[in-house]
Amino acid sequence: MRYANLALNTVFDLLLSPFRGENPWPGMIVVSFVTAALFVWLFRSCSDQQALKRSKGRMLARALELLLYRHDMVVSLTAFPRIVVANGRYLITLLRPFVLALVPSILLLIQLAGWYEYRPFAFGEPVLLTVDFADQSPVMSEEVELRPSDGLKVETESLRIPSLNEISWRLRAQSASSTSVVVGVGGLSLAKEIAIGSGMRRISDRRVRAGFWNELVHPGEPPLPRDGPVESIRVRYPRRQLFLGGTEVHWLLAFLVLTMLFGLLFGRLLKVSF
Repeated sequence: MRYANLALNTVFDLLLSPFRGENPWPGMIVVSFVTAALFVWLFRSCSDQQALKRSKGRMLARALELLLYRHDMVVSLTAFPRIVVANGRYLITLLRPFVLALVPSILLLIQLAGWYEYRPFAFGEPVLLTVDFADQSPVMSEEVELRPSDGLKVETESLRIPSLNEISWRLRAQSASSTSVVVGVGGLSLAKEIAIGSGMRRISDRRVRAGFWNELVHPGEPPLPRDGPVESIRVRYPRRQLFLGGTEVHWLLAFLVLTMLFGLLFGRLLKVSF
């Protein structure tokens, strides 16, 4: 999975690197535009366009039948199940392209979350760092050393929580560029990136233990050793805010709406039936 993550990270870095300014909308518009173009092409290539047109025609005919003969009880009662059957056939025709698009859609959203879910810490903001230990490594018996780089200052002693099997520290961002910390435990030196500054960039809130699902959901950094004492090293980043006028918009909603609008436009231009 790590090689797939490396390839996807590289592709999205190349796509979004020109839009590293403060405004998140240019990159969002470009990604939505490219996504819509690719998905319309995939839909047209993998779907039976003639079958889709026939299925939509049947649905429209059944709906018109129900509308025109709405005063005839017998026709209305028989038209409704025919509408259900026509709709079922239409959904079955759509099943193949949607199934084929499912995996790339999941990977796409995971990648976008790395760019749009969080923002970097501003200069002077507090940073909460937490190390989660595996069940076989009780937190009270582990010797842990925290080594921050020059851009971070440790403000508190380690806080060990046995019930959660975790250790936390509060740090303070003291530079305007990305930095890192190294957690020394069990003879290992485990690094964690911390993004400080402004603008758009990929942010990894969690470095996790090696494993397919862990690496799928958290692709931003190389995985931790599979058999090591640490499950994850995580940082609580502030949420990134997107505003449309004076209204805050979640990045996922903005992406879906823009992609659908561009998709309808491409579908009309390429005469693709959905």
